[in-house]
Amino acid sequence: MDIPAISSVYPSINTRPNQSAGTDAKIKSLEQQLQKLNIERQKAVQRKDEEEKKKIEKQIQEIEKQIQQLRQQEKKRTQETGNDEPNVKKAFQNSPDTGKYIDVYA
Repeated sequence: MDIPAISSVYPSINTRPNQSAGTDAKIKSLEQQLQKLNIERQKAVQRKDEEEKKKIEKQIQEIEKQIQQLRQQEKKRTQETGNDEPNVKKAFQNSPDTGKYIDVYA
């Protein structure tokens, strides 16, 4: 079986800077915290604990604000560097080798 070499002409799949990966991790962490807080809020509602519910809702708003800020920073960074995902996809779609090879699994 012949396996053609991968050309170095095409950009690697991971064209995003390391800062971006860190931002993504922070966003995921905040989203997990958000899920936990939503569960806690539901429990507070079931217990009819209005004070706890308000406290949790305030925390939820803070986290949502942080997530929004991180996403805006990421969007701004992506626009400044020009490393947005669609351009990478276009490079592969316009390749003369696109669709030429088929993976066969036994």
